[in-house]
Amino acid sequence: MQVEEDSSLCPVFSIEIFANIVSDHETIIQQLLLPQDQLTQASSTSWSAISSKLSQMEIPFSLHARVMLKIIECARSAMKETQNKKRKNIPIIVTLGPAAATPSEDEAVDKRKGSLKKVQVEEGKFTVVQCVICLEEILDGFKVIQMPCSHIYHLHCILSWLEKSNLCPLCRFQMPT
Repeated sequence: MQVEEDSSLCPVFSIEIFANIVSDHETIIQQLLLPQDQLTQASSTSWSAISSKLSQMEIPFSLHARVMLKIIECARSAMKETQNKKRKNIPIIVTLGPAAATPSEDEAVDKRKGSLKKVQVEEGKFTVVQCVICLEEILDGFKVIQMPCSHIYHLHCILSWLEKSNLCPLCRFQMPT
């Protein structure tokens, strides 16, 4: 639930989200006001409002929970700061950009060297533009993992999948163990 621009009714967080998750696209900006008590208590209303904004910005749904938890953590921390105790409007700026692979992801890919390839999605290069594990669209410019059977997935999705199964989620190609 968004509140009116007049924040005198109740203390609010003024959240400004800047997103550019694909490096060659323009940065998208969204703003919303949420009552402080709703956001810090992680109410379903605040989750819904933030998730709606993230969807409008074409942020993959698989990332919504992680982003929302970080915003709530930041909000709780900001409320504890002395200078913010009596403020009616506490600004929070969120910047989302392309994620670099963590060392553990790189190690996991290296363990399966020769089996998995990191590739960048380019227009017309792949026919499937959806990760069948998380069901999110794979946008042009994203780095993904290509299996030996040529199917592509988000890095974190396929690594998580391969921890549980050594079969391709689409064609059941058996990966070496």
